[in-house]
Amino acid sequence: MSDDASARLGLPYLAAGQLQKHVTLNEALTRLDALIQTAVVSRTVSDQPADPVEGALYILPEAATGADWATHPAGRLLRHERGGWLPVPAPDGLLAVVLDSEEILVRREGVWTPLSFGLPQEIQQITRLGVNTTADATNVVAVRANKALWTALESESGGDGDLRFTFNKQTAGDVLSLLFQSGWGGRAELGLVGDDDLRLKVSPDGGAWREVLMADRHTGRAWFAKGATRRETTTLTTGGAWSPPEWARWVEAVCVGGGGGGGAGLAGAAGTVRHGGGGGGAGGVMSALWPAEALGVGLTVVVGAGGGGGPDSGAAGASGADSRIALGGVTLLTGEGGRGGAGGSAASGLGGAGGGGLPPSNAGGASAATLAGGGGQSGARPDGAGGGGAGGGLSAANVAQSGGAGGDGGSLSVKALGGAAGSGVGAAGQGAPVGDLHWAGGGGSGGGAQASGAGSAGGDGGLYGAGGGGGGAGVTVAGVGGAGAAGVVLLTVIG
Repeated sequence: MSDDASARLGLPYLAAGQLQKHVTLNEALTRLDALIQTAVVSRTVSDQPADPVEGALYILPEAATGADWATHPAGRLLRHERGGWLPVPAPDGLLAVVLDSEEILVRREGVWTPLSFGLPQEIQQITRLGVNTTADATNVVAVRANKALWTALESESGGDGDLRFTFNKQTAGDVLSLLFQSGWGGRAELGLVGDDDLRLKVSPDGGAWREVLMADRHTGRAWFAKGATRRETTTLTTGGAWSPPEWARWVEAVCVGGGGGGGAGLAGAAGTVRHGGGGGGAGGVMSALWPAEALGVGLTVVVGAGGGGGPDSGAAGASGADSRIALGGVTLLTGEGGRGGAGGSAASGLGGAGGGGLPPSNAGGASAATLAGGGGQSGARPDGAGGGGAGGGLSAANVAQSGGAGGDGGSLSVKALGGAAGSGVGAAGQGAPVGDLHWAGGGGSGGGAQASGAGSAGGDGGLYGAGGGGGGAGVTVAGVGGAGAAGVVLLTVIG
């Protein structure tokens, strides 16, 4: 122990019989003024201030400049006193508040370090904690930050590699939740809200809340207030490539072939039997359900065109084209095109068969010389498109018959009316009236026969897949057949 100064702060002692004792005492008091409740102006200012406040303290940074500062090493505590700069010895353990950065430093082994570096391993019974903000009686822990990280203690560091947060409430009727806000207004809440089942709620404004889901703690089953299945349907009227979206789990396909065209009626002089053209058959319908993961390379879709009507006397209508769905060159599903109605002849005017399916689709009506033309089918496949009606025929006695009605599409679902029967030009079938609910169109009706002049044309089939009506018989010119409607492919994605 020195006889001249105190052991820790180096305060000078008064010697016995010393002259001018006030000088030594004042030096000790000045040092105490610097070391008691030490407040440092800055530890980052590197240029020596030109006009500092009397008694101002600075911790010198690296490469400090100035007549006095440049002569001292980094980390030196300097005090401005009576126009000069005096070094203040800083013992280990000295605390200093840095005013411009609002931090607390501690002197450890001759180096200034943040106080937090030396906090003890255990801090117990803290009643409030604020990080970059102020905690209060309601929010006893408050953090104001852009990012936060929690990571598990690894096994090599003495942990087990797991990280689990445990939250607990007192009773079942209490609330234990995570509340998500935007602009301090609640938008979502997840947790045990008012009972012990997991719940998720959302809000547009923080006032009105709507429940999204509840997971029953007893059964593990989830209940969705507004439903949870995502289902979207794509209606393809032209071919091309198609891939399921990433969220898809299942793909439900409906493949409808094009409708067959109606046959043309037969033209000829009175005294002969002349049949009208047969109605075109409706396109076939096939459906399937596939797991989306099996369709990773995507599908190739072909949509069948409708068959054209018979163009002149006795000509058959063209069959509708097939609609197909293929995966990598392998056909997965085919909706067959409906067959074209036969052209009228002296013996018959047969309707075209419906495209194949389970069951086959609706066929077109057949013509007769002594009866009205047959109507297109609608009941053979009640969910399918309607068959085309047959054209009216002429008997040997030159008696003209009316054309047959087109078959209704989707007769037991969303009905699309077939063209109405009549003695004139055949009426077109109705297109699907509510396409979002069902796709089937009504068949075109047959054209009426005419005892003089030209027979009446058959009506076109309605979208989608309906058969065209047959043309009516005539004397000079036969009625042409109506065109079949194009097919369609519907792909419904379920996720």
